[in-house]
Amino acid sequence: MTSGASASEPGRELYDPATGEVHGRLPDSTPAECAEVVRRAARAFDGWYAAGPRHRADRLHELADAVHERRADFVELERRGAGKPVARIGGEVDFAVRALRWFAGQALRPAGEVHPSALGTRAYTDRIPLGVCAAVVPSNYPLLMAAWKVGGALAYGNTAVVKPAPETPLSVRLLVELGGRVLPEGVLGAVYGGAEAGRLLCTLPEVAAVSFTGSTAAGREVAARCAESVKRVSLELGGKNPLVVFPDADLAAAAASAVEAFTGNSGQMCVGVSRLIVHESVHDDFVREVAARAFARRVGPTDDPSTELGPLITRRAVERVASAVEEAVAHGVRALLPPGQKDVRPPLDGQLSGGYYASPAILDEVPGTLRAWREELFGPVLAVRSFRTEEQALALAHDTEYGLSASVWTADGGRVERFARRLRAGMLWFNTWGDTDEHISVGGIGHSGYGRELGVHAAEQYTHTRAVWIGHPDLEAS
Repeated sequence: MTSGASASEPGRELYDPATGEVHGRLPDSTPAECAEVVRRAARAFDGWYAAGPRHRADRLHELADAVHERRADFVELERRGAGKPVARIGGEVDFAVRALRWFAGQALRPAGEVHPSALGTRAYTDRIPLGVCAAVVPSNYPLLMAAWKVGGALAYGNTAVVKPAPETPLSVRLLVELGGRVLPEGVLGAVYGGAEAGRLLCTLPEVAAVSFTGSTAAGREVAARCAESVKRVSLELGGKNPLVVFPDADLAAAAASAVEAFTGNSGQMCVGVSRLIVHESVHDDFVREVAARAFARRVGPTDDPSTELGPLITRRAVERVASAVEEAVAHGVRALLPPGQKDVRPPLDGQLSGGYYASPAILDEVPGTLRAWREELFGPVLAVRSFRTEEQALALAHDTEYGLSASVWTADGGRVERFARRLRAGMLWFNTWGDTDEHISVGGIGHSGYGRELGVHAAEQYTHTRAVWIGHPDLEAS
């Protein structure tokens, strides 16, 4: 069955966000245990790389097969641990399988170029692995982020150590257990715990690279600690992402997309939309439509296939969202909430009364100084501003230190080209939102980080490029 821990076990308590109840326990890794997992990965590195790309590809396909076979178990672990409605999780597990298979294929693709050189010399570039790669994954997509990072690291010949978020370790633990059955000993390991375990991975000398997904504040610390030993670092951090709507857009499609973009995964998405920038001529009707659609989404237990909105990951996350909404209201902002509610905490009965739920909230014409406009709240809150001209829309879109994603809705092809050229974000969607494919590299700019996940550019995080010259004196004589 599942890899869940019994509530009778010692260790850190793991809470079901939908009920607030303890569903298991898992001990944090001690510093000595963390160091030993990393040492095992270091010892396994030479053999894993020397086994060759075909071996690595075959083993990654076997790992993908194993994840697919345990799909139901992963769904249950993510439901209980991350509070995800069951209707959403299957697609995430399937994406994890596709990512592992994509990287299995990448292990067999060419990785270098032959360059012009002098007579008697052959010059080329190639790629070699770094060594032990640490993958620090967040609580909002535990399995998926782990698969993205592990797949890339292993495909290019590295070994990997994963640290899941302390709230959501069990799906990652199952992934690593399955890896232990199909991969050589030590190639894939895991450490568990909070920030201290992550800090240790940044300082252990055997770790060659750290791939981190999480908050911008934590990312800064990761970068600073890794700089001391000059480790390779990839940071996929926060976002304060805009969705821009022009009056010539398909407004019904834009409204449906906006609702998914700010309430999907209960707003706990780094690429989620938290700022709506809408033309003044359609502002009132569009905001009304978005509100109606968002408030119609069903809040309920995560094991009910009809549930559309699950809980946030912790009670503290709910308080963070609620306080930002309350701050906006105190500054005179009009807050749209589900009918009958005075704040973001929905009235729920039974087991769900102890859960960490937050209803969608729309804040209209939010001043740019407030947290709801400036900070990543990681919850279902949408801050709205209106505009009149393209330049105003672009300025509002850029009114953030982040640069992860942006979505623009318009029927004007010239406007699409202008915004595609000028928007400062790592992921751009036009007349759509949220499309992500395993073969397309993604990541942010600015305070949203650097480095790329997925696609061919993931190789830049997990390999060194070398320049090689081979002299052939006998060729000079000929």
